Amino acid sequence: MFKVQARHQMNISDLFLNGKYSKILLIFGFTLIIHNFLILYFHQPQGYVVDIYSVLPLSFYGASILCYLIGSFVLLSDQGIMRKFGILLLLLNHAIILLIPYMLGYYSMGRADDMSYIGEYVHISKTGAIDGWDIYPGSLILGAALSMISGLPANGAAFVMPVIFSFIFIGGLCLCCRFFLKDDMLVNIAILSSFILYLGPYNFLNVPHALFFAYMPLFIFILSRYIQKSDFANAVLILLPTILVPFMHPFIVLFVFALLLVLVLFGRVLNRFIQGDYWRATRPLVVLFTGFFSWFIYCDTILGSFRISYRSYLQRTTEPVLFETADKLARINVDLFKMTKLLFVYYSRYFIPLIVIGIALVLVYFKRDQISDFLKNRTHFFLIFYILFLVIEAVLFLNPMFSHQPDRLTNLNFMVYAQVPLFVLALAVVFAKSKLFSRQMILLLLILLVGTWSLSLFGTLDSPNIFRTNVALTYNEVEGMAWFYEARNSENVIVPLSQIGRFHTLFDDGGSDNYIPVGDHFGYDFSHRSFADINLEYNQQSYVILLTLDELLYQKVPGYVEVGRYTAGDYARFRNDQSVNAKIYDNLNIEIFDVEPKLLTHSGIS
Repeated sequence: MFKVQARHQMNISDLFLNGKYSKILLIFGFTLIIHNFLILYFHQPQGYVVDIYSVLPLSFYGASILCYLIGSFVLLSDQGIMRKFGILLLLLNHAIILLIPYMLGYYSMGRADDMSYIGEYVHISKTGAIDGWDIYPGSLILGAALSMISGLPANGAAFVMPVIFSFIFIGGLCLCCRFFLKDDMLVNIAILSSFILYLGPYNFLNVPHALFFAYMPLFIFILSRYIQKSDFANAVLILLPTILVPFMHPFIVLFVFALLLVLVLFGRVLNRFIQGDYWRATRPLVVLFTGFFSWFIYCDTILGSFRISYRSYLQRTTEPVLFETADKLARINVDLFKMTKLLFVYYSRYFIPLIVIGIALVLVYFKRDQISDFLKNRTHFFLIFYILFLVIEAVLFLNPMFSHQPDRLTNLNFMVYAQVPLFVLALAVVFAKSKLFSRQMILLLLILLVGTWSLSLFGTLDSPNIFRTNVALTYNEVEGMAWFYEARNSENVIVPLSQIGRFHTLFDDGGSDNYIPVGDHFGYDFSHRSFADINLEYNQQSYVILLTLDELLYQKVPGYVEVGRYTAGDYARFRNDQSVNAKIYDNLNIEIFDVEPKLLTHSGIS
């Protein structure tokens, strides 16, 4: 099926002595897995830290990289039972990495939206209904069902859901590559490529957009089987997930709609590369169209959100995500060094494969007479979809109506669905066409795969290295806020940065706060006015909640430090402020103060 007319036959097993050392290496690899698990198991939670990577010893990350290297070596050199053990090693290594936040003792790996989603688990479990704000309830219903069936607490289910979908993502990519690429050697490389941590921080986050982004490769595989063979089993298999799509994130709905539409409109072009009845995609397209517009009309919240977005567009109060991203980069004074670091650490999982694909496309163009039709057809086929998914991303980045968090679009890139098989084909072209193709070249292939995976490992957890802070939520913060809501005498609250109101949705208590805004640096200037004089009205009382995350964000994280909205001096001045009556709560990562104007203040008001 797969033949490249090169000077040397690609026989990786022979080059690696037919897997002679596989058993020894696998024993060592599983020993490293036990080593890493014991490190996590015996780790004592330290509360909030800015950089999670600093918590674990370097031996943990070194062992993880060695496990991926050993698994890669075994997969490329052995086709027997050892190959299955090699895949098992990769699966266990991936699972250990996904366990990091839970084993470090965090309540949740995310805040803001993640807290609301945990609260929705609680709400669905208690009432059996979704809340009014929930416009994409698919994953939240699944999470609530998992919590009720398993007995896990809501935040426990929120840890399990990303783990499940992370493995679904890997499995979907492997199935797609096996379906389209056929050749065992290519499939093995595809398996290794699929374990690269493409989801980045969203491997750990309970976010509907990310969860269903991870589900899409499996959907594409089921759709591809249906196009190739329309029997009853495949028809049922494609019908069920298509019915669920309207209840996923709107961007996922847009992606599936665009994919199905292209299959229908350009089926004749695609048939030149891979045979199939692409017109069959009209059936799931009709199901998707009917389901989404029924949900759109039924759900008042979606209609309201659309109305708000359209009004904001007319009033020019929203801007494309690309402009918002560029503005954020400008504010942190990104120089060449920072941008290079960001590309090779945070976006290495996209950037490095793109370089390899570019080289391979040049070789395919200039050496097309020496490359098999199978390889050329597959390359052109996935290149079409790579460009299509790039166009979808461009629409999401450039549209002026529907804004979204830049972080989610830059991390969850639809191009990865075509990039993985295209990357595998590109590696085959580049290394098979090398005149120096030998054991040294296969070792170079290993280095490239292991290097890309390693860089993705150091970009998957939030850290100052990638200009992000750890946003994990700690148990002491949750306990502190639960105590505060029961003990407080008023609803006035001041918080420098965090969305403290999300705790109400987390607890599903229906409560609210009277949030009093405060300026940068707590409003302090060069005068000697107190905090209460600056931020509170006459005789007004308020509580001030300080979280360690807020305090360290502008002190420890590159990019935020340059913006400098708060400094260590600001926090020291606040804690010594005479208008701060008392610290009423202190629990490691959360402090709560009672603040009210004195009868006689610096400004002379009595």
